[in-house]
Amino acid sequence: MMSDRANSFFRYLSYVLELILMFVLSTTPGIMPELFGAKPALLVCVALTVAVFEREIPAMIIGMIAGILTDLGYSNSIGVFTISLTIICFIVGYAANNLIVAKFFNYLLYAAVAVGLLFMLYFLVRFIIPGTRDMWSYFTAHILSRMVQTFLYSIPFYFLNRFIYFSLNPEAG
Repeated sequence: MMSDRANSFFRYLSYVLELILMFVLSTTPGIMPELFGAKPALLVCVALTVAVFEREIPAMIIGMIAGILTDLGYSNSIGVFTISLTIICFIVGYAANNLIVAKFFNYLLYAAVAVGLLFMLYFLVRFIIPGTRDMWSYFTAHILSRMVQTFLYSIPFYFLNRFIYFSLNPEAG
């Protein structure tokens, strides 16, 4: 039987390895197909599902790492995903541990709201504030598709990270 410290180490190591693997899958051309003009943000899926199971600070740190990698891989502006995912993961971690229990249907609510907020904020900062031409055609062709795909792809990540959390956290039950 492993100690609590070893369980925590391997649990967080598995989350970081999952983030690295999803970053490689997301940014390597030709691996993930573009459906309806966009790819899902797999790092956002990982960050949200980890945030549901972990406490606030570990959730925030995973969100920050996922945000940095998402900014490096997807956007031209450093900071939008980093700041927003850090804050969203902290809020989701707090809510899931203190307010609403992290059951599957509750997670779907968390994910829908968080993904919507995240991509709307990205659209606001990247397109609306600078006044980009044809921003609404980009929104309908790319942002909406990415939001829906990210939400749908987060469902298997929920079960994967639930398995990791409960396997490597004997206190969780």
